[in-house]
Amino acid sequence: MVVVMTKFPIKPEHKETFKQLVESFGQKGIKEQKGFLKMEILEPKNIPIPHMPENNTFVILTYWETMDDFINYTRSEAFRKAHEKQPPAEIFAGRLSVEVYEVIKEESP
Repeated sequence: MVVVMTKFPIKPEHKETFKQLVESFGQKGIKEQKGFLKMEILEPKNIPIPHMPENNTFVILTYWETMDDFINYTRSEAFRKAHEKQPPAEIFAGRLSVEVYEVIKEESP
């Protein structure tokens, strides 16, 4: 299984705006792609622990059966449509990053 992690650093004053934007993520054909398993969108939380830095990074995880499935998605019309309208640049606190991982061990209850 392959996990793709996309991190979106968002300015604190735009957190609610970004939450509204992500409501439409996944609606442009990813669910129909071969090998797509699921998508999770994680909202950053800040807890009052001393010396813990503020977290304003949203994370989107997509899960794929194989690396080829993910690569084929990146070449698809669904990928192009999903990425044609980007969120406004002023909401970002930095550059987004994409990290790709292959699961080498999984445990469940």
